[in-house]
Amino acid sequence: MKIGITFLANIYLGSNNLKMMTTTKERRNINANKTFFDRWSRTYDSSPIRFWMQHFQVPALREIEFSSEIKILDLSCGTGELLQDLYHRRKGKIKLYGLDISKEMLEKARKKLSSEVILVQGDAHNLPLESEEFDYVICTEAFHHYHSQNQAIAEMKRVLKNKGKIIIVDINFFWLPIHWLFQKLEPGCVKINNRKEMILLFRNNGIRIIKQQRNFLFAIMTIGQKKEKS
Repeated sequence: MKIGITFLANIYLGSNNLKMMTTTKERRNINANKTFFDRWSRTYDSSPIRFWMQHFQVPALREIEFSSEIKILDLSCGTGELLQDLYHRRKGKIKLYGLDISKEMLEKARKKLSSEVILVQGDAHNLPLESEEFDYVICTEAFHHYHSQNQAIAEMKRVLKNKGKIIIVDINFFWLPIHWLFQKLEPGCVKINNRKEMILLFRNNGIRIIKQQRNFLFAIMTIGQKKEKS
């Protein structure tokens, strides 16, 4: 398996790889997110947010062209609900990977998912995965927690195969003061982007925009494709 030593080191060292972060601001963001989601893992699957998440995720699932050989990475996979849906829709030898910063979220995911699904604890800004491995990278309702959104997209692009696709679904309300409140009150929340800001992030990283639409009432889905190397 190509992820080899990196994957095993991540499993055994757990959150030690987070010490690679260099600034106080970055460490604070990582620690806030770990603490917030570790605590939330206890009630996450039974909370009303699960109803919302299903409506955010279903349109993303419809964008995947399933074949027997594809690899999919669910970034910030939480308790594995999206991975569970993907597993039931899989065909042939499709390979599923999930990554999350929260150890407790991953423990919940491991209890519900098949052992065929590979779960890794890690940081979205420094993915412990090999380059050009995945056909799809999906991120639902987590992007506003990333301290460097540009770096996170650069990492998504790195692990994508040529012509692979990034699907990001993130919260977006109609009223800007609600964005401000989220950014001030939700632990680990950094920035909620509007449509134009998401498109700019993709384009600045050489990702071709394929589609953008509102999912449910409170989220925007942006889909981009990694440009084929000339």
